[in-house]
Amino acid sequence: MDQVFAVQQRLVPDLIEKMQRRFNVLSMIHLAQPIGRRALAERLHQTERILRSDVESLKAEHLIDIHPKGMTITSEGLEVLSLLARHMEVYNDLSALATEISKLTGISKLIVVKGDADESQETSINLGVEAGRYLQSLLRPDMKVTVTGGSSTASMASHLAQVPFDVTFTPARGGLGEDMIHQANFIVAKMAESTGGCYESLYVPDQVSEQTYQNLIEEPSIRSVLDQIKSADIVVHGIGNAAKMAVRRKTDSAVQKLLLENEAVGEAFGYYFDKKGNIVYKVRTIGLQLEDVINKEHIIAVAGGSSKVDAIAAYLKNAPEQTTLITDEAVAKQLLKAFAFDNNIN
Repeated sequence: MDQVFAVQQRLVPDLIEKMQRRFNVLSMIHLAQPIGRRALAERLHQTERILRSDVESLKAEHLIDIHPKGMTITSEGLEVLSLLARHMEVYNDLSALATEISKLTGISKLIVVKGDADESQETSINLGVEAGRYLQSLLRPDMKVTVTGGSSTASMASHLAQVPFDVTFTPARGGLGEDMIHQANFIVAKMAESTGGCYESLYVPDQVSEQTYQNLIEEPSIRSVLDQIKSADIVVHGIGNAAKMAVRRKTDSAVQKLLLENEAVGEAFGYYFDKKGNIVYKVRTIGLQLEDVINKEHIIAVAGGSSKVDAIAAYLKNAPEQTTLITDEAVAKQLLKAFAFDNNIN
């Protein structure tokens, strides 16, 4: 039967995805029954609109019953669930994929969400949900968390909850001139609001000349924030596409040409990497440096979308072993191929 599923996946991929989604719905109803539609949608990280269609289909096939207290599974539903369980594990469980990539890359943990963030807003949202949930699980009294800017880290801020102790959030770098909601200062303020913690701001440009850098880091107010950044227990960061990050930084044409000639594909903490993970250029930034990250207790990298595969793969060749990567299925599958190939070559 697994072979039939594999053939169906190639011939009619939408059919398998729909079956997998409805299998997930049926499984969750079985685990949490009786359960209402809104609670079910939250547990599955689905919109109620999509869930409504699946619920109606399952009800029409007499696989679930709907009561005032919520939905329950029928005896026919249990039979279907039992028959499909072993075969759907191949498509439903991404933990095996995550474990294999962790072994190949040497990082401590990988969390994979369904889909491709480049193609699905739902997948992009789920990246933030999972990243926020993981960060929440790490928080302890008096911890310091430092966060870079960008859309991936910004998506986490609204998925954190109040904690009954003090946590301090700091921006890992100055501003890039990007949209306010994607700036590190804004993100840490939002995270502090969500958790009931406190935050510090770093009002300096991200990229400055050597002389300006030396002058700024001697300012007492800036030095105080930099000290907190460097002493953080947790680092949360994104991984950027090299060409796009160079544009966001308003990098001069000579440096952009250098990045192109050296085939830079990814960026993190102001370092630009080629496909082999070699550092091809370093921006003088005010804030966290790559060398500061190595000894941190927890490092959370959040990045998804198939267009970032090369960037993420390049960074992982430099990532400290205590890194947790939160990405999507499209990226994970390509990472598995890339690192398996590299290991076979070596």
